[in-house]
Parts: sequence; structure tokens; C-alpha cells
Amino acid sequence: MEKTNIKQSGHENKKLFDAKKLLNLRNLNKSLFLAIVILAVYYVAGVNDLATKGFALSELKQQENKLIEANNKLELEAMTLSSYGQLSQRVAGLKMVAVGEINYLSDNSGTVARR
Repeated sequence: MEKTNIKQSGHENKKLFDAKKLLNLRNLNKSLFLAIVILAVYYVAGVNDLATKGFALSELKQQENKLIEANNKLELEAMTLSSYGQLSQRVAGLKMVAVGEINYLSDNSGTVARR
């Protein structure tokens, strides 16, 4: 009779071991599934953030190019306005008398005015 009891308790132990093993595998599968879901959400959020930053960067680069182009136009206009030909045309339009020979006064006596 003892042999049957030992045999039955061994069989029961094997069932109990299989149930624990199955329970551990279920927990492992649930944990892995949860980890995969969390990583997938994190990945999608990261890709979305990068795409948003990429669009913002693209817009800023376009704005930078427009400002550089406007700056170049303004520099060209400034150079045109300050060129010698442009200045001489403006001076002619002021109706001023041209400068001739300049005579300087010289005082060799060394006297100065005092108060």
C-alpha cells in the first residue's frame, strides 16, 4: 500500500510542479507582453517628437534663408547708394559751388590771442 501512496504523491507532485511551471510561464509572457507594449508606446512617442522637431527645424532654416537673402539685398542697396557715381550725382543735384584752390593764412609772428 505504501508503494501506491508514494506513486500517487509523486504524480501529484508532478502535477503541482507542472502547474507552478505553467503559472510562471504565464507571468513571464504577461510581463514580456507588457514590456513590448510599453516600449512600442515609447518608440512611437519618440518618433513623433523627432518628426515635430524636424518640421520646426525646416521652417527655421527657410526663415534663415529668407533673412540672409533680404540682408544681401540691403547690403547691395547700401553699396549702391554709397558708390562714388551715386554720390557725385547727388552732389550735382545740390547746386553747390565746386571747390577751387585753397589758400591758407599763415602767421609767422608767433603771437596768440590771450584772454
